Amino acid sequence: IVSDEPLKTSATLRQRWRVKARSTDVKALWQQHTSHGISVLLTESVGFPARLIGDPEPPDVLFVRGDLGALRLPTVAIIGTRNCTQYGADVAYEFGRDLAATGICVLSGLALGIDAAAHAGALAANLAPPVAVVGSGLNRIYPSRNRALWTSVAQAGAVVSEYPLGSAPLRWHFPARNRILAGLADVVVVVESGEEGGSMHTVAEAAARDRTVMAVPGPIRSPASVGTNQLLADGCAPAASAGDIVAMLGLCPISEA
Repeated sequence: IVSDEPLKTSATLRQRWRVKARSTDVKALWQQHTSHGISVLLTESVGFPARLIGDPEPPDVLFVRGDLGALRLPTVAIIGTRNCTQYGADVAYEFGRDLAATGICVLSGLALGIDAAAHAGALAANLAPPVAVVGSGLNRIYPSRNRALWTSVAQAGAVVSEYPLGSAPLRWHFPARNRILAGLADVVVVVESGEEGGSMHTVAEAAARDRTVMAVPGPIRSPASVGTNQLLADGCAPAASAGDIVAMLGLCPISEA
């Protein structure tokens, strides 16, 4: 017996959307964003990321603080656990710094841990601008501890969301965010991850888009490296240096000088 409860739920949700749409002043909402210095990009807009056109699940709209011009560069998403080790944070920082210094746009989700370390490294290089994809409205900084980092990334590159101003960082926003992050990346590098979690979800989204996934080898006794070591066992290429990632992109190797 197949229950029709999901159909009822779907119908109810569609009706709620209709009611909300009729009561929304689209022009006022648009002006609210532009008055805050936020660009609103529809799929047909000039400046909408070409990498997301034809995506299996493209966002209908993107809200952008900053400049997405860096997406014309090669792109690498550096991702991993929020509960990273010092080893993981150091590797993420070094990769972010060295890749940005080579002219590669570093992508991440501006979460605590690996994400934050990667973008701090990219900013330290002061060359290729970073781009972040977040899971809340651009005036709802989450986590709040990353406020200064959000500001710096937006000033140097861009912070992107598919959620309008005021949107809370709801739990389901982050798996949805991960598909955009994977879609924008040429290569996804997992620095540290448990067996499950957001990083593994991003890996699945990357695989669905035929994006290359690399993993950083970690200590076999470290819970933070269980996921990455499993990815290596499953056949992902190892990322033991930024040079490995550059080579995967088919670019000139990083000088050792």
